[in-house]
Amino acid sequence: MKNIYPSYFEKFRCIADKCPDSCCKDWDVVVDDETNEYYKTVCGEFGEKLKSLTEIDSDGDRIFISQNERCPFWNSDELCDIYINLGENHLCKTCREFPRITQDYTAFSEYLLSFACPEAARLILGTDNAYDDFTNYDSDFSDCGYNADLMRFLLNTREKLKGIFTDKSLPFSGRLNVAVQFCNKVQNAIDDFDYSTDIAVDKGYTTDIINKKSSSEIFNAHKGFDIMTDEWREILCKASEHAGEQIPERFDDLFERMSLYYIYRYFLTAVDSMDVMCTAKRIHCAYVVIGGALMTGEYEAEKLFCLYSKEVEHSYENADYFSTQTFQIN
Repeated sequence: MKNIYPSYFEKFRCIADKCPDSCCKDWDVVVDDETNEYYKTVCGEFGEKLKSLTEIDSDGDRIFISQNERCPFWNSDELCDIYINLGENHLCKTCREFPRITQDYTAFSEYLLSFACPEAARLILGTDNAYDDFTNYDSDFSDCGYNADLMRFLLNTREKLKGIFTDKSLPFSGRLNVAVQFCNKVQNAIDDFDYSTDIAVDKGYTTDIINKKSSSEIFNAHKGFDIMTDEWREILCKASEHAGEQIPERFDDLFERMSLYYIYRYFLTAVDSMDVMCTAKRIHCAYVVIGGALMTGEYEAEKLFCLYSKEVEHSYENADYFSTQTFQIN
């Protein structure tokens, strides 16, 4: 099986107490069964603490009981007591792996870092040509549990989509327009089960999808999401004042790298969902919301991309919006 990594992947190191945010706050930490069985064997005062500070939530997941919106094992020095007492190998799976993301397609696996980690966001936004190795998939995809022709079609069209978003002859807003039109044609082919067609890229597509009406709908939807922090609610309110305004081209390189993250994170999931427009919607919405926040001049880019990922991308409930929402993007 082939494993593919972006060039920034191996550079990642958790910066622990130096992190400007933390994955140890705001979220519930799910404890996997294997780790929980080990925790049951831990003796003494710390073992009792492990046992007393877990519960089953409404979704049926075993989680650490949050204290003041913090993991109860994140200490006053902003370090992990489980790591200190038991070692890295005995962190739960969630904590061992985050912010690493594994996309397992049986014949190959792709690995990414999540924008929800500030250090990962710094690497993603600061790296050119990060996905050059995401090519040359020579497997026949037999016995993979999905349609091999569809996977080959998605891999081919994903490379074209990458070409659209890295075409610096257009401003990012123009690239987004072309990409949405391209994804619409790809979606039509998928709906018709036509995986042999060669989808052409129409750079002459000029309909501007960034307008007051659609942007306001996006902001209203995001304000109605499950919001974890008052800070994000305030950012959304300030950013929405710029709904429909042209986002300055000085941010184009940031959004180019963001768009590549999204297409390598989500586009191939259409092999199961049969939905490529979900990826286009994610990019469109993130561009509108983060772009508006950047235009306020009050926030650093890395912080905004990180917060958007934490609040929207990593919430199952909020993420459902991109497969169910009805606003028009073309």
